[in-house]
Amino acid sequence: MKFLKWLLSFTSRSVNILFVTGLLLSLMASYISPAKLWILPFVGMALPGLLLANIVFVIIWIIRRRYFAVVSLLAIACCLPQLFRLFATNIGSADNKTDGKIIKVMSYNVRDFDLYNWSENIHSKEKIFETIQEKSPDIICFQEFYNDTTASFSTIKQLQSLGYTHYFFTRELVLRGTDEWGIAIFSKHPILEHGTIIKQTFKTGYGRKPFKGLYADIRIGDSTIRFINVHLQSIYFGLQEYETIEEFRSTQNLDEHGARSIFRKLKRAFERRAEQAEELKAFINRQTKPVVVCGDFNDLPNSYVANYISKGMQDAFLERGFGIGHTYNGKIPFLRIDYLLTTPQFRIHHFEVINNPISDHFPVYMECSISDAKTNKKE
Repeated sequence: MKFLKWLLSFTSRSVNILFVTGLLLSLMASYISPAKLWILPFVGMALPGLLLANIVFVIIWIIRRRYFAVVSLLAIACCLPQLFRLFATNIGSADNKTDGKIIKVMSYNVRDFDLYNWSENIHSKEKIFETIQEKSPDIICFQEFYNDTTASFSTIKQLQSLGYTHYFFTRELVLRGTDEWGIAIFSKHPILEHGTIIKQTFKTGYGRKPFKGLYADIRIGDSTIRFINVHLQSIYFGLQEYETIEEFRSTQNLDEHGARSIFRKLKRAFERRAEQAEELKAFINRQTKPVVVCGDFNDLPNSYVANYISKGMQDAFLERGFGIGHTYNGKIPFLRIDYLLTTPQFRIHHFEVINNPISDHFPVYMECSISDAKTNKKE
């Protein structure tokens, strides 16, 4: 009997230690680049599950009145900074106190304005523009922007008709002389200077190496603010990968060939995004103007990429949002991969993930302000 008790205690403690080790490894994924240790981001994706398992162990040890609960408690405590990045707990009305002009900013991956009707909604483009008109942001940062210079799908002309007379569009791909793809910033206020950043180091299927980001210096009142718009490396899951995920979710059977393809694409994307994040952060650190970063990071809040870019910056969702703030509208639910970040000079008054399901991303929107005195001091 004593041996069975010892065996049960030894086994439960050993399993507990394994889950504690997994939780700490998932924490390391927030701080160590995938380029140095590629396995970490895979463990990092399991953070919520590992956290839950450790909470269960704490409860079990407390019920059994064992001090071993401290082991999981310490591991959970170590993870608190990253856990607070996953959930926002703001409840109540927006912050209406301001000593400057309210600036409305939207970041929106519009998936080419549903050009190929993925949503199976013939009014999808109109629905996107309805959201833009309803919120009427001062600045809109688009990822996966598309424009047709003919009258049939001229998104630029349509935006200009809404008052966005100032814009910068990278035009990374132009076909037939009329169809244009890229990333863009549209503004109701003058753009003083603009440029491109984060040149892709490998060729796309079209044989090009596009820029993954752009910036524009925009004059709003007496302040000049540098807006940065980025679309970091996508995973590029295809039909096979999504079919593998759907099959596993419905039957718990995992197709080996599909799983290998998912693993390869994830690993490659993790490494490429880490490089792009480091280049972006170096660019941000060189700035003397106040900065707003908008973008589709394609990575989770506890990832190395999001953690590295947002260090020393304000995350509008964490400042004014609530819940998990999921922004991805694809087949993998509950992911927050779209961000609005600012340097500390800004005051965030409101944040919202807008419920428009036309694209595979929900638009994110914030209202903020900046003191002119602070702005001039920084410049």
